[in-house]
Amino acid sequence: MVGIAASARTQSRAGVPLAGCLLLLLAGCAAEAHPPADSLRADSMHAQPRLAPAATAPSAGTRLATLPGVDLPGKPPAPKPAVAETFTGLASWYGRKFHGRLTASGEPYDMAALTAAHQTLPFGSRVRVTNLANGRSVVVVINDRGPFAKDRLIDLSHGAAQKLGIVEDGVAEVRVDVLADATDVAG
Repeated sequence: MVGIAASARTQSRAGVPLAGCLLLLLAGCAAEAHPPADSLRADSMHAQPRLAPAATAPSAGTRLATLPGVDLPGKPPAPKPAVAETFTGLASWYGRKFHGRLTASGEPYDMAALTAAHQTLPFGSRVRVTNLANGRSVVVVINDRGPFAKDRLIDLSHGAAQKLGIVEDGVAEVRVDVLADATDVAG
């Protein structure tokens, strides 16, 4: 019994120096993160300020300021994609009747996706469509051919039409900006 008690005392004493070392290590880390107040003297006013680590976006190494559509306070707004061409005309939309059917590009039509049909733009082209009545805009990808009504410029998916606020009216006057970074994916 005496041997067990002595062993327990030895183990508890051995734990004290280990705990003390951990506390000193943590204190050293805290001191590194926050400089002591006396280091902020008046003669250090010209010293470079300590900067916080850069914030990162969802993918490692990407800064928030470089994400499209993210404007940070005190930073200039993110640049909008360059426009290669601009057209104005009527937009209409198509939905449930075509949902799940193959588009001219070969992919299934998803009425909730932000896609559109155009008679001549290459598949994969990105275009910004702006409703001229309310100023709302949406960027869509061309993945189908149409519209087949003679007076229409572009046929939007139901999801894109909702974003532009044209579901109720069915047709709206729009501006279509073909974005310069558009690519011909499927020809």
